[in-house]
Order: sequence, then structure tokens, then C-alpha cells
Amino acid sequence: RTVRLVAASVARRTGCDEEFVEEVRLAAGEACALFLAEPGRAAPDPEKPRPPVTVAITLDDGLRVDVFTTGPVELVDHPDSDLDGVEAWALLRGLIEDFSVDQTGGTTTVSMRWPLP
Repeated sequence: RTVRLVAASVARRTGCDEEFVEEVRLAAGEACALFLAEPGRAAPDPEKPRPPVTVAITLDDGLRVDVFTTGPVELVDHPDSDLDGVEAWALLRGLIEDFSVDQTGGTTTVSMRWPLP
């Protein structure tokens, strides 16, 4: 919830319309949810805590949101896949053209960038 509020606040500083603000808010929240969700489970297992999720938001000639966590993240449905039906990455793929997932050195990062007018 906090990430969505902060992302929306930063997006408003761009002077873009509320549709853009809502897109950034949804994307930041969904990226965090992908890291916090346990595949195939309705709720996280309290006996198996997840590593913290960190968010960095940068505003320059574009708006960039990086969401990252350490430890293994199972990419059951990779963002480049083309599966029929509902998939975890569908919302992000629908909201953002410029996003990537990187798994390097024990850290998984979702990077999203919106160009500004």
C-alpha cells in the first residue's frame, strides 16, 4: 500500500494526467505483489518468510521504478512468455512497454520506465 501511494505521489510531480498516475501506481504495486506472492498458494507461509522487497523511484527525463529483492524468486511465468489465460505478468505487460526482469548475483529486479513529455 505504501509503495503505491509513494509511486502515485512521484508520478503526480511529473505534471502528467491522472491516467498516467494510476498506471504507475498499479505497476509499482503489481511488481511488489509478484515478489511477495507464494506461487500456488492463497496466502504466504508465515513459517517461511520472504526477504524484504525494496523499491527505488527515480525522476529525471523519465520516471523509473525498480523493485528488487534478494534470494530466489521463482519466475513461474516469465514476462516474455506468451501463455493463454491469466498470467502473473499480464498486467505489467499491458501497462508498460519498457520493463525488464533481471536475476543477477542473487538479486531479482523488475525495472519499469516511462518516458516523460
